[in-house]
Amino acid sequence: MSALVESPLLLVGWDYRQTPVELRERLAFPPDKVREALNAMRHEGLLAEGVIISTCNRSEIYGVRGVAMGDRDPFDAVTEFIARFHGIPQLEVDSSGYRYSGGEAVRHLLRVASGLESMALGEDQIIGQVREAFRLASGAGATRSVLHRLFQKALETGKRVRSETGLSTKPISIPGVAMELAQKIYEDITPRKFLILGAGETAGIFFDLLVARGAKNIEVANRTLARSEELCRRAGKALPWEDLATRLPHADIVVSATASTTPVITLETARQAMALRRGKPLFFLDLGIPRNVDPRISELDNAFLYAVDDLQEIAERNRQERQKEIGPALEILEEELQEFVSWFGALAVVPTVTALRKKFESIRETDFDRQLEKMAHIAEGDREKIRLMAQSMVRSLLRHPTEAIKEEPDPGRRLDRAEAVRHLFALDVEAKD
Repeated sequence: MSALVESPLLLVGWDYRQTPVELRERLAFPPDKVREALNAMRHEGLLAEGVIISTCNRSEIYGVRGVAMGDRDPFDAVTEFIARFHGIPQLEVDSSGYRYSGGEAVRHLLRVASGLESMALGEDQIIGQVREAFRLASGAGATRSVLHRLFQKALETGKRVRSETGLSTKPISIPGVAMELAQKIYEDITPRKFLILGAGETAGIFFDLLVARGAKNIEVANRTLARSEELCRRAGKALPWEDLATRLPHADIVVSATASTTPVITLETARQAMALRRGKPLFFLDLGIPRNVDPRISELDNAFLYAVDDLQEIAERNRQERQKEIGPALEILEEELQEFVSWFGALAVVPTVTALRKKFESIRETDFDRQLEKMAHIAEGDREKIRLMAQSMVRSLLRHPTEAIKEEPDPGRRLDRAEAVRHLFALDVEAKD
């Protein structure tokens, strides 16, 4: 971690653990505000590079310290900007955030992308949000060598954790558990008929899961038809609420997630539907609180009912299983962290200049001195003079690129130049060989 101790890399953030939801809402950055904030911070010289991750659970600014920071505390400068940008008193913004620099900032981002910092441990949505944050910043011209490499590393780490551990395999949200149960009931859900009652958040999440898994026959009934039609813009068919009883016999799985305080599917309605199905099973996934489905329906032949309490038990077991995967996930994270630290450490001025000088001296020794030794007709004293001339020439060739790196006042541009030198002269390839 020593390579990042004096790092210009920094992170200022606010999340669900430390920041009240009311303040998180005020600190949120819609996409157009992300571009505006990044451009402003770069224009003011606060950041040489920047990426903003903004979700319902967190707002985080990752950056490389800019040239205008001078002796100012970079965390104070960025926090002051954020408070000013959102029109929030700085004391209020300062009181509930967190600050990391160098390796700790890198580690935190890798944890975020891996789902280890999510409210729902291991959730999949965050990696897409990290990718979108990187895309927005790149599109705004706010990323260069360091944050480009860092966010690529974060996305790679998130993918590895998900593919090499079980951290994200077992769902822990009620809609996710319901979806898993549906796939256990019918291994292939593609031809099955789904009837969703309700068009709120829970119903919408389940609907999206169905579409993502290739379900073709989805009907949505809601008391407000416009809400159903909004949900079914991409797929499915919106139904008037009055059609519920007539469509029920045609469904294989009924998912209910309404705000009704009384059952929307009564025992008699279900009995009539079962009679029309002539022995074909019908599954009810009741996601409503209070219950949307009369619990006595489970007593009917070939009717199977799973309520929220049943799904909560499964979700809790899955949470416990996910907890067991934290250790393997952290091993992957530390491995990827050390790889980034090694790369970043090589960008420092001294290691880069040293590696460049070593490369040039190696070429001089291999391609010049060895050939010179074969020229027996040249006196030893003259050969020594030629060697000294070659050494002087190497120093002259290196003087300008060395000064261009050392004397660049902008930390971000200095890192860019170091990265360019390492790439152009294949210094890292040489190091691996």
